[in-house]
Amino acid sequence: MKKVFTFFLAMVVIFGISGCGKKEYIVFPFSASDVVKIETYYSNSEGDTKEKTLTEEADIDYLYTFFSELPVKDANSDSTNDGSTIKFVFDLSDGTNYELVYIGIAIKKGYLQSETSDFYYFTSSDIIGVWANLSKMRLDF
Repeated sequence: MKKVFTFFLAMVVIFGISGCGKKEYIVFPFSASDVVKIETYYSNSEGDTKEKTLTEEADIDYLYTFFSELPVKDANSDSTNDGSTIKFVFDLSDGTNYELVYIGIAIKKGYLQSETSDFYYFTSSDIIGVWANLSKMRLDF
């Protein structure tokens, strides 16, 4: 009987630990087709701010899909900002907007937060690199 109890206790611990590493994803309260344009604002540690506006459907779909498939996890504590912040403003066809802010804490690590959806996630994806590559897309500056 003790062996059976020990086995079940061990299984509960193993499944509990594996559940802690569960991936989460951002779920937008709108579809990509609802987005009219995406305005982006990049600020770095020197205080420079750069703005890019995406209006092409393919570019909007790309960013929408990128964030929808980006693995994130709940962030429990604040870390030091590396000075890089990117704000994504999704302007929707109904006249409202949805804001998503990336706060860099290290190379390829940072936090994604949205006051619109009230979340604060950690991600280890290269969002700064994605933003930098947006200049290769069709953009309105």
